[in-house]
Amino acid sequence: MEGDYKKVGVDNALTQKEGLNENTLNVSRDYANDSIQAAEYFSNLVASLQQFVQAANQNDLLKYFHEGSNTTAVQRRILDLMIYGEEFGVETRHDHLTGLLDRTSFLEKLKFTLSKTLQKDHLTAIIFLDLDDFKAINDQYGHSTGDEVISIIGRRISASIRAQDLACRWGGDEFVLVLQAITSKDLVSQLANRLLAAISQALQLESHESLQLTLSASAGIAILDGMNLNSIDLIERADKAMYLAKKAGKNCVEFYS
Repeated sequence: MEGDYKKVGVDNALTQKEGLNENTLNVSRDYANDSIQAAEYFSNLVASLQQFVQAANQNDLLKYFHEGSNTTAVQRRILDLMIYGEEFGVETRHDHLTGLLDRTSFLEKLKFTLSKTLQKDHLTAIIFLDLDDFKAINDQYGHSTGDEVISIIGRRISASIRAQDLACRWGGDEFVLVLQAITSKDLVSQLANRLLAAISQALQLESHESLQLTLSASAGIAILDGMNLNSIDLIERADKAMYLAKKAGKNCVEFYS
């Protein structure tokens, strides 16, 4: 926080090119106590972002959000708007524990992604990820602790993926991700193993300050191979590959073949 304002960082070159004023993204603390001002402010902000998104070149955005860059939540949201042209429906479209997409929203976006992939001949991969032996955490420490673990894992997944990728909590301790604009199978494997490494780091729980938990995950990958598959078929392929990873000893990645 700087003074009475919270400034959200944006890329100068990108915003200057597209005419988005950085001052538009300064948020006053006073709005927290004035719902009418807040509604008006965010209405104007959304309009500004939408104009920016409509004018921006998608290739420029994708180039800016390159692999390995540290992007803010607002930057991810701008890219989200650019690609999907959706409204700002965060509360109803995201899982309450993890902040990741909910299943319905994810499937809508995946359908769009697959149609775009077929049209532009981009490589797209699905990762189906399941936590290993998560039930033991619920059984030993209770479901509230399990929820806290799921929340932490969700944040780690969000921090590990690229800006153009999608992630959702499929249900329980299962997560599904879409990797877009993939250039090789090796890149998919690299990104998946990065996810597993992030998940396997020790968990420090707020509810149990003296307790550190570790867990792992198994991941199955299905790559769109040019066939006109629907969303569910592709996810089922990744799910089958995930079970192969479980059988192979867990905490590993397997491809559908």
